[in-house]
Amino acid sequence: MNRFVCFVVAYLVNSLWQAPLFGGAGWLASRMLKKVGPQAQHVAWVATLWLTIVIPALSLFHAFMGFTPNEANGLAPRSIVFISAQSSATSGSTVLPMALIWSLFWLTFCSLLYFAARLILSLYQTSRLLRDSSSAVLALQYDEIWNRCKRTFAVDNAEIRSSRQVPGPVTLGLCRPVLLIPDAFANRCTSSDFLTALGHECAHMQRHDFQKNLIYEIASLAISFHPVTWMLKSKIAETREMICDAMAVKKVVDPQVYAQSLLRFATEIATSRRATSSHAIGIFDANILEERIMLIRTKKRNPSQAVRYSLLLFSILLLLSAATGAAVRAIDIKPPIKAHVAAAEQTKVNEHVYSIKEVSPPKLVWAPDPVYPKRVHDAKGPFEGVCVLKLIVDSLGKPNDVQIVRSLGPDFDESALNAVRQYRFSPAKRNDIPVAVAVHIEVNFKKY
Repeated sequence: MNRFVCFVVAYLVNSLWQAPLFGGAGWLASRMLKKVGPQAQHVAWVATLWLTIVIPALSLFHAFMGFTPNEANGLAPRSIVFISAQSSATSGSTVLPMALIWSLFWLTFCSLLYFAARLILSLYQTSRLLRDSSSAVLALQYDEIWNRCKRTFAVDNAEIRSSRQVPGPVTLGLCRPVLLIPDAFANRCTSSDFLTALGHECAHMQRHDFQKNLIYEIASLAISFHPVTWMLKSKIAETREMICDAMAVKKVVDPQVYAQSLLRFATEIATSRRATSSHAIGIFDANILEERIMLIRTKKRNPSQAVRYSLLLFSILLLLSAATGAAVRAIDIKPPIKAHVAAAEQTKVNEHVYSIKEVSPPKLVWAPDPVYPKRVHDAKGPFEGVCVLKLIVDSLGKPNDVQIVRSLGPDFDESALNAVRQYRFSPAKRNDIPVAVAVHIEVNFKKY
C-alpha cells in the first residue's frame, strides 16, 4: 500500500476534527487580545491558520515514534530489541478498508484540484486586471497626495493605474506594488476621500498584504474545503483591514474624516455595477464597516504593559496547548493488516541466513505501534509484559518467518505478530553486501 495515500487520508481525517479545535482556540485567543488591539488579534488568527495547516500532517511521523534501538537497552549483541512503550491511551493508528482509503484519497485529490483551479483562475483575473489597466493621470493636488502617501508608507516604487473593472481602489503586484483605482475616481471624490483611499491602500503595500494573502491561499489549499478555513481567512481579512485603518489614521488622515470617507466609499461601491473576483486587496475586503468605524471613532484606553503581556502569554499558551493536544491525538491511517500479512507471507527467503554475529545488524526504519489488547486496556491498574519474537530480515529489509519465542498470551502474541510483520529495516550487511539475518525482537507492552 502506498504510504503517501495513507498520509493524505490521515491528513484529511485529522483536519476534520483538528480544524474546529484550532478555530475555537483562535477565537478565544482573539477575544482575550481584543483589548491589546487588531495587530495582536491578526497575529493570533494567522498563527491559528498555520496550526490548522501544519498539525494534521504530523501523522506522517507517528510511524517513527515510540521505538528505541538495542544499543540504548544494553542487551546482548545476538539479538536486536525494540521497545514499544504503551500508555493507558489507545494507539494512534486506525485501520480502514482499502476501498474507503482510496475513496477518501480521491475525494481529497479532487478537492485540492478544484480549489487550486479556483486560485489559478483568480490569479489569472488579477493579472488580466493589471494588463487591461492604464497609467492614471492625476491632477496636481491628487498627484501630491499620492507622492505624500508613498513617502509616508515607504513604498516609493509603487505605481498607480486606472481600471474600468474595479469598483474601488485595490492593491496587487508581487514584485512591484500597484494601486488600481476606478477610472475618473479622482474626479468623483474630494481630496480627503482620495487621501483616505490612498492611505489605506499604501498601508497594505507597506505590510505586503497581497503577497502574504497569496501565501496563505496556497498553503491552505489542502484544507480549503473546511468551513473553519473560510472562517480563519475571513478573520485574517477583518483584522488586516483594521490594522490598515489604524495605520492610515495614525500617519495621514484625521479619524473623523477617515470614517466619513469610508461611509461614502461604501455607498458608492454598493451601488456600482462593477464586480471583480480577482485576488487583489481592496479597501472593503471584510464586511465589517460598522465595527471599523466604531474602532476609528472611539478613543481607546490602552491597557497597561503588564496586562498586555499577560494576555499575550495566555493566548500563546492556549494555542500551544491546542497544538500539543492535537499532535498527541493525531490519527495515523493504515490499510488492513491482512494485506500486509499476505504480502509478507508471499515473500520467501531463498538465500543464506546469517547469524547476527556474522554481519552488521539491520536497523529498524519503519514500525507501526502494536494494537493494545482491549481486555487489558479497559482493565484498571498498570500492566507490563514482554513478548519475544524471532524472524528473518531478508536482504530487502523485509521480515519473514515471524514466530513467537516467548508468549504473553494469544491476544498480545497476535498483536505483536501483526505489528512486526509490517516492520521495515535497512538490511544487514556482510562485506557491504545486503544479506538475510536471523534476529530476535522484543516488544514491551506497558500500561501505566
